[in-house]
Amino acid sequence: MLLQFKYCPKTGKYGSQAQNRTMRRSGKWMVLLDDRILELLNQEENEFMTPSEIADDDRIPYSSNHVGRRCKKLAEHGLLQSVGRGVYTITDNGRAYLKGEYSAAENGNAEVSDGQETNETSDEV
Repeated sequence: MLLQFKYCPKTGKYGSQAQNRTMRRSGKWMVLLDDRILELLNQEENEFMTPSEIADDDRIPYSSNHVGRRCKKLAEHGLLQSVGRGVYTITDNGRAYLKGEYSAAENGNAEVSDGQETNETSDEV
């Protein structure tokens, strides 16, 4: 099941909505924030963004420094591409990952993450 954030004009808030789709195959190196970054950059209006712009989004409750570290990690694994001056864009592999068509676990990792094991802190703000 995939969660996507939808804006509700009635409440003025963002909420998640479950959709039946193929399960994403994340790598052990990934954290939940990585999916949120990829989802945000996958939106047409957000094709190119800096970590500061990503962190300014209401759906991303993390500091720009932490977002920047995650963007760099995503770029190292081919899901994002740095286009210079701290600007990132999503790659074809990143889009395929969001659709469940690409295994980040197979890109440098042998196992699929269960979300429990990571060296990254997921609650850093």
